[in-house]
Amino acid sequence: MQKEFIETERLILRKFKKEDALQMFINWTHDEEVTKYVTWSAHQNLDETRGILSFWLKEYDLPTTNRYCITVKGNDEPLGSIDVVHIDNGIPELGYCLAKKAWNKGYATEAAKALIDDLLGNEYQKICICAFKDNIASNRVIQKCGFKFIKEIKMNIKDQDVIVNYYILEK
Repeated sequence: MQKEFIETERLILRKFKKEDALQMFINWTHDEEVTKYVTWSAHQNLDETRGILSFWLKEYDLPTTNRYCITVKGNDEPLGSIDVVHIDNGIPELGYCLAKKAWNKGYATEAAKALIDDLLGNEYQKICICAFKDNIASNRVIQKCGFKFIKEIKMNIKDQDVIVNYYILEK
């Protein structure tokens, strides 16, 4: 069951709220550079962001939902998201996305470590994560969080064949 928020040294990971849509769109959902290495395409307008946010808010009713808005302490502005994108054979897969203005500050690593600690401290024994092979920054975050590289997988994402790195972390 998801907590209302997770606090780290510099961040607050909190549940999304309806009012976040505009800042999500401005900060990351419309940005093709930010969305280059995720499974979804950049949003063309605010209504797309509102639509996905509405869907996410409904998912908070599900017991398996773990989705957080990444904010910096003292500033409630949404800078990204981190969540369990799905659970396969009892193993949750993490996903995250961060606004360009929040890159290279260690926020992705800090947020990931916090959610990992929460998941491993509760019901899970293993966590997996995938990243595009050529997404150097994300692969580095994953390694800093202690994940072990398992294998490369060829996938079709956004109508392109890509190689992703598959990692696992065990309790």
